[in-house]
Amino acid sequence: QEVPAFGFDRFSDAMEAVVAILLVLATSGSASLLHRRDTPEEQRLDMEYRAEDSFGKTALTPACAKVECGEYSCPAPFELKKDATCCGYCWAPDHVVAADRHVVTAFNATGNVIEQCEEAPSTCKGPGSNVVRCFKPSCRNGDVPNCSPGSCCPMCTTR
Repeated sequence: QEVPAFGFDRFSDAMEAVVAILLVLATSGSASLLHRRDTPEEQRLDMEYRAEDSFGKTALTPACAKVECGEYSCPAPFELKKDATCCGYCWAPDHVVAADRHVVTAFNATGNVIEQCEEAPSTCKGPGSNVVRCFKPSCRNGDVPNCSPGSCCPMCTTR
């Protein structure tokens, strides 16, 4: 059986109308998002924190412009240096004041490292080399090291 031409045209016209309406709604909704008005506070912040003015020149204030340095002096043999810093710093050459070049001691060289509590949470165990290291607590008279629930290391408690 043949479908009449006018039936197909009506369905086609209805689909075109629905698509056109949806397209108008979609574009009008997104257009309103594109033309959103900033509040006066947002406009003020945009002007305050902009990188350039309308001529392309920087509108940023220098890094140290609002830093207020207090009065200070450097003890001998140090001297005040201001190498591109806001307030300067006390400096002395290494041959005058030796730099601290201590070396790391071997693990438990002092003998004060102790094991973690048996019930220590998994977060105490790592990951990798980030294991919690416990040290022997120095307890007052009458206190003893004790593992509380959820603690990594023993703490001093009264027994």
